[in-house]
Amino acid sequence: MSQQDFNNFKQRIKDWMDSHPEEYDCFEEEMNRKDNAGYQQILTKAFSLVPKYQKIIRKRVNQASTEDVSDIETLFSENNLAESLINEFENSSPESIVPAMLSWLYFGKSFERMVERGEEIRRNPETTFAEKIVISPVIKLVIARSINLGLRTKADWEKHRELMKLAESENVMDWAMDDAIAEKKTAGRRPDTQILPEELIQAIEDFLRNSHSQRDIACLKIALEELRLSKPGGIKAFRDALHKQYQDTNIHIIPERGIQKAYRELTDLVGGTRVKDLKENRTYIDEIKDILSK
Repeated sequence: MSQQDFNNFKQRIKDWMDSHPEEYDCFEEEMNRKDNAGYQQILTKAFSLVPKYQKIIRKRVNQASTEDVSDIETLFSENNLAESLINEFENSSPESIVPAMLSWLYFGKSFERMVERGEEIRRNPETTFAEKIVISPVIKLVIARSINLGLRTKADWEKHRELMKLAESENVMDWAMDDAIAEKKTAGRRPDTQILPEELIQAIEDFLRNSHSQRDIACLKIALEELRLSKPGGIKAFRDALHKQYQDTNIHIIPERGIQKAYRELTDLVGGTRVKDLKENRTYIDEIKDILSK
């Protein structure tokens, strides 16, 4: 697969994620459950696509070995796992977990959740010594691969490590009080009304008639910000302004939760670059800016 083909496929995954927010949220909830139900689904899918994978996993647990994963990578390559996943994504049934799974792996907090779950298992009193020996290198492997693939940076992991330490420390009260003091300093400011530019009311309406997913609206917001026609953030106020302006039309403005999630993902840093500046997103945002500037 060429880089362009890969970028196109990744964009199709993002488009699925934007158009199926409820299905994706349900999958993400499964991955966050304490009973590991989501991870079991992924393992079951891997076993069904590559039956020999189950045998390798058992062998590694018994031998407490995870440092070298070359045999697993070779196994996946020989069984065309990537092609199988692409084919199932393109021809998926409503029951398939593949679209949501790929969305989570590419655009969710997948690496962070895997590391967190590994730490929970490692610290569980019921975890055997042999299992702990396996878990530690797996955590190391997940972090290393995320950095090598350019999906996370060392700074991202250092920040996440601090958050994990905070969650288990006695300093949560101090952290909460610091945030409360910061919020108090900003109290009394006028609420962000995010008024829509009067001269763009029709252009925005024309855009929204054909493009109204959570990603579309988040990209619209970013385009307006870059044109200095909207203040950064304030997604709820922006969504309310859209709803108020176009409530008498047949345009449905989705709830702010989905828009906030898409906006947060687009403005996140991945490998030192804002997601909104990755090629497919940057092209789309620039197209919106051209529409609004006419």
